[in-house]
Formats: sequence, C-alpha cells, structure tokens
Amino acid sequence: MSIEDQMANQNNRMTELTQKLHVLSNNSANTQSTNGESSHQSQSSNSSQKRNKKKKNEDDIRTRDLGPFHVLPDTLILYLFKSLDEEQLCALALVNKVFNVFATDEELWKTLCIKKKRGHFLFKGTWKRTTLLGRDQIKPFPYKKIEVDGFYSRILYKRWYRSTVPLTQWSTLPPGTPTVDRRSNLSLKEFIEEYDKKNKPVIITDVVTKWKAMKEWTKENLLKRFGTKKFKTDEVDFYAKEKLYMVLSDYFEYANLNQDEDPIYLFDDRFNEREEVKELLNDYEVPIYFKEDYLQYLEDERPPFRWIVVGPPRSGSPFHVDPYRTAAWNALISGRKRWTLYPYEKFPPGVDVDWDEDGNFDSDSPEPMKWFINDYPHIKPNELPLECILEAGEVIFIPSGWWHQVLNLTETIAVTQNFCNAQNFDIVCAELEFDDDDMCEDFRDKLAENRPEIKWPTNTVKSGFRK
Repeated sequence: MSIEDQMANQNNRMTELTQKLHVLSNNSANTQSTNGESSHQSQSSNSSQKRNKKKKNEDDIRTRDLGPFHVLPDTLILYLFKSLDEEQLCALALVNKVFNVFATDEELWKTLCIKKKRGHFLFKGTWKRTTLLGRDQIKPFPYKKIEVDGFYSRILYKRWYRSTVPLTQWSTLPPGTPTVDRRSNLSLKEFIEEYDKKNKPVIITDVVTKWKAMKEWTKENLLKRFGTKKFKTDEVDFYAKEKLYMVLSDYFEYANLNQDEDPIYLFDDRFNEREEVKELLNDYEVPIYFKEDYLQYLEDERPPFRWIVVGPPRSGSPFHVDPYRTAAWNALISGRKRWTLYPYEKFPPGVDVDWDEDGNFDSDSPEPMKWFINDYPHIKPNELPLECILEAGEVIFIPSGWWHQVLNLTETIAVTQNFCNAQNFDIVCAELEFDDDDMCEDFRDKLAENRPEIKWPTNTVKSGFRK
C-alpha cells in the first residue's frame, strides 16, 4: 500500500471517528439534560507495582466506557473533541464518567470560550462555566466532583499537576546555582565596562525603587485609573488574527481565579499609543544605563520594543532570544520572577532548534511550567543555566542574543524595553541584514540622517551569531 493510500485510510478513519462523536453527542443530548459540571483530578500510583496491578482494570474500564475510541491515544481523543461545540461537549459529558473526564477538560473549554466571547468574558472559576454562563449570571451551585475509579489518563494528570503544583519548590535557587550579579551604586562607566561590553547579565537594585510606578502601579491603583480600559494579552484572538484585548478589571478577576497551567499574560506593546492609558509612561523613566538607543531613530517604523507586563503565578515566557538580537531591560514593580538564562551559543535543554540553509533558525520552547517539571531536574552539571529571582524594585539587564525564560512565582507587574546601543550595534545590524531588508535599509538611512558619525559595520556576518 502506498503512502498516499495509507494517509487516505487514516483520514477516512479520523472522519469516521469524528462522525461517531457527533452522533454520540446528539443521541445523548436527545435523551438527557445537562444538570451539572465535574472536575477530574487523577492521582498517580505510588509505585510501578501498584500500577501494574491496576492496569487490567483500567483497560477494562477504558474499553467499556470509550467504546471504539478506547484504541486511540488520549492526545488524539482530545484533538477530536476540539471539533465539537459547547452543546456537543455538554452532551458527551453525560454519556458516562470517562467521557465526562475528557469533555470537561479545561483547555478545550478555554479554546471554546475565547472563540465565543473573545476578550469579553468575566471568569467564573472554570472555563466551562465562563463559556456557558453570561457575565451577570451567578454560579448556580457549588462545584461537584465525580470520582472515576479505575481510570487513569497520563496527559490529563500532567495537565492537572502543572496547573495545581505549588510553586514553592522553585521559589528559591538550588545550592550551587550560577547566579546573576546584583549591583547597587553602579556607575554608567562600570556598567559599560563590566557588563555591557562583556555581554554579561546584571541586576541593578537601586534604580526602580525611585520610580513613581512603585507607588502608582499597585493592583488597586491600576484598577482605579484604568479598570475599564483594555490591554493587550499574549492570547490569540481567533477571529481578529491578532492578540486578544481584555478590560483590566476582567483580567485581574481572571488572574485571581484561574488554575491554568499556562495562564493568559497581559503583554501590551502598544499602551504608549492609546490616549486612555499612555499616561503610564509618566510613571517611570528609562534607566541611565539603557538610554542610548539607536533604534529610536526609526520612529514610527520601529517594531514593538516596549511592554507593560502583568501576570499571575505560573504565567511567564518560554525560552526565546529577543528580536534582532537586541538587548533588553526588565524592571519589576511588584512580585517575584524567576529568570533562567543561557548565552546565545548554548541552546537551552528542552528547546528544539531547526536551522535552514541560510543560517536562520526556528525554535520551539516548552512553557515555563513544563520546562521546570520535565527538563530542569535532568540538566547536566555542564549545562546549568545562569539564574536569578528578580525581586520588586529591581531591574535586570539581558544582553544581546541571550536565551531567557521567565516564570512568575507570584502575581507580577513589570515594564520592559529592548534597545540597540554602541555595544550591540554590530550584532543588531547583522540580524537586520539576515531578517529584514526593508527595515535594514530604513535603519541605515535614519542613522545617516540623524547620527552620521555612526558608521555601518563593514562585516556584519562575522559580527552576528549565525552559523
């Protein structure tokens, strides 16, 4: 049988199974009515011996309750369920307890809710309730848990674990961890010579504490000033094909109640352009160490470089390198952030990197919670990252090209910017020539017009980090 025939058979089988799901949900909807909601928390066995004893019983329950779907891996079952609407999922949840486990999966309902309500929702403790209830509807009854004895799903257990595991185990650095320098009373000259020129991270402890934002950017004050205003998040709006916007009061309500394994992150790179919130710019100033910024001459043609960042515990950013290998600073107003860093030439464990023939690459990084649970415990001594826990009132310098990941240990409020200065100019120019011809040309023209003394690098390929 040819590969094409095998793929056709597989597609036909998928279509057949999806049709069976629709029939099953329709039959259930015709014979039963929705009367509740359940949550499932599967517990892993304490030993492999106990798991082996239970396996036959688990297989029997799986076969009995899932019928023809019992042969499918759980990831494929959840994938098929993504094709269903809210009415069909509610109907399938009534078929039996095992179907209920899959049909009440929070990730499925999160996707449905955002597709249906976009950013106009008031979170009600679970994504299923948020989807089914209107903004003004009160939760009609307490949460009801349904025990499902003898059934185990590894993927659902992992999702539950990542969304509920206490963050205390990551709230301190292990003994012997390589750490980022902490400095105070640091002169500009010292910063340039000891850190910027050496492409070395550093935390500066006595700059942010002087900002107006330290008093004004509490949750309570932000709600008073901007509670009815919309801010951009990192969640995708399926219909607008851009990032989702949420009213700030709704976002904080979600942040307080959610138990997502990867919570929505308020990550707004356009707040300075909107009249109703741009006054936030008056509450802080760029630290003296980072004021030199050649990219400012691009003016309106400059890509996003400034963000206000708000996130609940477990939110954060997976490993990445900043656009065009710009350097960055991140100032923490409240909360605690755990930073994990690697220099550009040392790819972080657990990150997949694909190079193309031109020397460009794409990276696929797990979310911070997944990385700390799955990859961090297995790091070899010669692969240890540089780490730190950034505290409120501190600012961290991320040099050009450094991989960095952030896990919010508590609810956090921060502001961050990217920049290009004399120390990383060659690197940024090399990246622009690789990635963006139009922007590269604009940048050269603007520098020639505004800063003719700055000469474009003559050998940008060697200046960059490419293969």
